[in-house]
Amino acid sequence: MSLENEATGNHLSMYKKINNKKNIEIFKKDINKLSYEESISELETILINVQDENISLDQIQINYIKGHLLLKHCEKLLKFVEQEINEINPEFFNLD
Repeated sequence: MSLENEATGNHLSMYKKINNKKNIEIFKKDINKLSYEESISELETILINVQDENISLDQIQINYIKGHLLLKHCEKLLKFVEQEINEINPEFFNLD
């Protein structure tokens, strides 16, 4: 590989990293607005998309990033609900 091609490849690699970081921040903002059910629906859509044989490598990468962020968001929401359930005092349910 020539120095020119290597420099171009390094430049593209750095551009993709910067672009991915920007996309991640945008995805995080959008995903944090979603409910658990909406997040699961988005994950199902991603699953259908990655099963497409004609999907581009870039789209695979985007789906991976979004899927990972959606999964973390769902885990966070479930953990929050679990904490709320654990804080419920059983005496509140006494109807006496």
